[in-house]
Order: sequence, then structure tokens, then C-alpha cells
Amino acid sequence: MTQNHKDVFWRGIAESGCDSVSAISHRERILVLVGASGNRKQLVEHLKQRYQVIFPDEPGYAEGMLRDNPAGTSFDLAIVDLAGALRWHRRLAEARSHAQPVFLPAMLITSRKDLPRAMQTCDTLIDEFLLTPIEPNELTQRVAMLLRARRQALTQSTRLAYLTSHDQGSGLPNKTLFLDRLSQAIQDATVLGRKVFALTIHISLASVLKSLGNRALEEAGLVCCERLKAILGDNYSLARLATEEWALMLRAGASTKDVLEVFRSVQQLTATPLDIRGERVHISPNVGIAVYPDDAANASSLLDCAGAALARTERVQHPMFYSSTVQRQALAQIRTEAGLHEALAFDQFELWFQPKVNLKNRSLSSVEALIRWRLPSGDLVPPNNFIPLAEHNGLITCIDRWVLNKACESMQLWQTQGGPAQVAVNISAQHLVQDDFLTTIEQTLSHYDVPPTALELELTETALADLGQESLDKLWALRKKGVSIALDDFGTGYCSLNYIHKLPITTLKIDKCFIDNIVTDSADTAVTQTIVSLAKNFRLKLVAEGIETEEQCERLVRLQVETGQGYLFARPMPFVELQQWIGIADKLSPRDTKTPVISRERRTGCT
Repeated sequence: MTQNHKDVFWRGIAESGCDSVSAISHRERILVLVGASGNRKQLVEHLKQRYQVIFPDEPGYAEGMLRDNPAGTSFDLAIVDLAGALRWHRRLAEARSHAQPVFLPAMLITSRKDLPRAMQTCDTLIDEFLLTPIEPNELTQRVAMLLRARRQALTQSTRLAYLTSHDQGSGLPNKTLFLDRLSQAIQDATVLGRKVFALTIHISLASVLKSLGNRALEEAGLVCCERLKAILGDNYSLARLATEEWALMLRAGASTKDVLEVFRSVQQLTATPLDIRGERVHISPNVGIAVYPDDAANASSLLDCAGAALARTERVQHPMFYSSTVQRQALAQIRTEAGLHEALAFDQFELWFQPKVNLKNRSLSSVEALIRWRLPSGDLVPPNNFIPLAEHNGLITCIDRWVLNKACESMQLWQTQGGPAQVAVNISAQHLVQDDFLTTIEQTLSHYDVPPTALELELTETALADLGQESLDKLWALRKKGVSIALDDFGTGYCSLNYIHKLPITTLKIDKCFIDNIVTDSADTAVTQTIVSLAKNFRLKLVAEGIETEEQCERLVRLQVETGQGYLFARPMPFVELQQWIGIADKLSPRDTKTPVISRERRTGCT
């Protein structure tokens, strides 16, 4: 065996000595580094029936191994004598070191006379020794013991490798393994001059955590894992990054069209609610996308870009691609969040009101309280520019309480000076799940001496559908005291008829999207008529939102909708202007009620 062949042989051992597959997929391999022909012959005779015995210096061995397995070879146990240990000491030590943390055993064959010198020379290299003359049974037992220890080490190493690269609950690859695969995909794409798409998926399960706890949250996350696997198959290297977040990739050759097709597949998750401990949980996945090489040059940065795009998808019904503007938008979000804290601290919010009127005689029925943010510059920030952020960072509960206090304060004045009989306040699901929610409502009403019947709480259909029983019980308690509960934006969410019947609601608000084309679209007319019938059957009040024309109003009257709000009657306005509007409206005939539109602030996201 030439020196070059020896170098190649030991390089192969060093590179693959820890290969767990070698010990599992075929007979275990014993490397014999014994010079004495008698001992070697005896070893081969006893071991060849059960194991594959290999030698580094057989003629043609290295050439054959390189031809059959260019990556090199491996072994599971080395048996050496003193001469072999001295000759191969460095290479054997390198192989054992490279195999770490997997145990790669070595056994010394020596005479009793040479044992002291051999142990001194090979102390760090040897795990077991066997004295000559070789006793077959003892050889068999010692070899079996060392190989058993190696098998156990291999199993533990394989298990550890799996645990460090996979999500334990779902079995999906974790972030570490996903980044490895993404790196390889990027390398392949670089050679081919192609793109790689990285997608991050977020499915909010906050309602499960709040209503059912951590274990139910993990259950819901696992159900989402199974659904994603079923929908996507094995084509996209799906990985789980966190309880509510996943990642996948589209390898070289994919196009934007393919990405949109994947998004449509992911959207199938919304078709059927999750059934978690008997509760129906509606989910809506958000998707952020980044592209190599357009957005990033390596796997880690590409995944970060997809995550940055994902952060912009809240309340957006389409996938969000990363771009260079993301950083500027993120900075703007940070500044807005800081501004919200200042707005609460320095009383920069204003409460505006939009009247609800009787559609037949245009008399005032009640008002809806709507928040506005007045900057120190005097500019108004539209609600849809800060409410989603407040919901995201938890400030929405503080804002809800501010609105509730101001609304009840206004109601107290109206009771003495004349005004609407009821004020409606929008309540977020985050506020409702707070332990002190019920107490807050009761104490606020008591503080301003406002009767419960003068307050209406509005919640969106989606928020109500995700509430747990404890939160629903709070609403039932308020309803029994006389507080009205309105289901806002009805027809745009997930509530079934059976579920609505069980909710503590007193009012349905028909969403503006059905009112816009009610005069020209027979489908919208039919939907509205169905909602009217539903309200009658369940003995619920009806309010139509977003009425802007006389034709819409007349159609709603014919459909027997009694109450409405919209620009036809009045835009949202501050307290003082509402007082003026009430005074003018009382003196006008029904057909003239377009006149008292005092505020010219354009509506942006709120009715």
C-alpha cells in the first residue's frame, strides 16, 4: 500500500467514522491493525462470520475502496496490537476524535509481558484490551460489548440529531434544519441562475390561549401542522418555527405564479374551523414572502426578510412580499406606537359621535362613539392607522377604557341637557377577556350615574366567534343588567345561525358592503332581506351601516329595516357639533335631514 493510498484511506476514515448509517445499514466493520500474522489469522477466523473484517494494508484495498466509494470508508471497532498502535496512532486518534460525540471503540491485543508498555503508549487510544494467546469466547464477548456500546451511542446521537433539527410536537423540521435546506437550495439556485422563494406563515391562535390555556394552544398548533402537511404535501420543505409560525420554500425554478398558488392552498385552512376541546376556532393564515437573490444573499437573511414581510400582513387578505420599503414602514410603526403611548398620557384622543336615526321619520335614535387621534400639529390620524397597531401591542384595552369613560361622561350630560338615549361603544376581544372587564363596565356606569340601558357594546362578528365561554358569560351578565350587545359588521364573519342564537346579542348591524349596492344588486338585496328575517325570528334590532343615498334608505325602509347610520344623515362629529346637529335636526322635516351634516371629516375605516 503506497503512502498516498494510506493517506486516502485514513482520510476516508476520519471523514466518515461517525456515520451512523454504516452501523445500521450493513454488518459492523472491524478494522484490524495487527501485524503478527498468527494473531491476525486467529482474529479473522473468529470474527468473519459475524462482522466485516477490513485491513488498511491489503494489496489493492485502498484502490478498491476509492473506486467503489469515493467518499471513503468507515469502521465500528479497531483492533490493534502494539506495533499497529505505534504505526497508526495519529490516524486512529484523528478518526476517534472526528467521530465525537459518537463512541468509536478501539481494543488492544497484547501479551502480558508487553501490557505495561502498551498501556503507557496507548492509554488515550484504547478502551479495552485482550491478552494473548487469544481465547475465542473472551474475544467474542469483548467485541460484542464494545460494538453494543457503539450502537447505543449511535442511537443516542441519531436521536439527539433528530431532536435538535425537528419540532418535537409535530415532527416537522425546525428552524435549524430549514435554514440548512434553504442554504443548499440557494447554492443550487446560484449555480443555475434561478430564484428561491422563502415563505413564512402565521396563524393567530391567541383566542385559544386566552380562553382554553397553553395545552389547548399546543393542540391547536399541532392541528394546524397536520392541515398544512395535508395541503402542501412534501414538496416545499415545510418547517415549524414557533407555535403559531411556519416556513416553507420554493426551490430554483419556481415563479411568482407558483407562490400565489401555494398561498391559495394555504388559504384552504380557513374553510373549516378547528375543533379544539369542543370549541370552534376560526383561523386566518398570513403569509410573508422573500426572494433570493432580490431580497437577501443568504438563508438566514432571506428568512428574516420573509418574517419582516409577514409582520405587514395583519388585516391583509393577500400575501405580502418583502421590499426595501419594509424597513421604513417598520420605523413608521415604531414611531406610531410611541405616539400612542403619548396620546394616552397627554390626552390627545378625541371622542366623536355618529348619529343613528329612525329611517322612517329621521329622528335620532342613538349615537355610536368613535375615537379620533389629534396630533399636536392639529392633524387627525385615521383610526385604521392606529387601531390595528394598538390591538397588536396591547394598548387597545387602555383605549377601550378611555372611550368607555368619555362616552359615559357624555351620556351623563345628555341625560340632563337632552340628547340621544343610548351610546354605542366598540369593544375589542382583548378587552373582553380581561379579568376586570365586567367590573370596569359596572363601575364606569355607576361613576357617571348612567343606566345600563343607555349603553350598547359593539363587537365584530369575528371577535365574538372566537370568544370562550367565560367571556360570553360576561356579556350575558351585562345583558341581564340591561346593557345592549350589538354584533357589528354582520355578514362578513363566521357566525352560524345556530351560534348567533346562543350569543347574548340584542342588535345586528348590517355591514356597509351589503348596503353599497342594495339598489342595483339583487344579491345584496337578498342577503339584506335574509338578515332582516333572521333578526325578526330571533327578536333582534337591526341597524344598517353606511347609508349614503336616499335610494338606499328607501330600499331599506321597504325591507323593514328601522334604524340606520351613514353620510346621508351625518358624518362622525365632535360632541359640540353633535349638539348643534341635534338642535338643527329637531327643527327639520324628514327630507331635509341632509342639511345638518356639520363635520366634513372624511371617514377612513370607521362608520
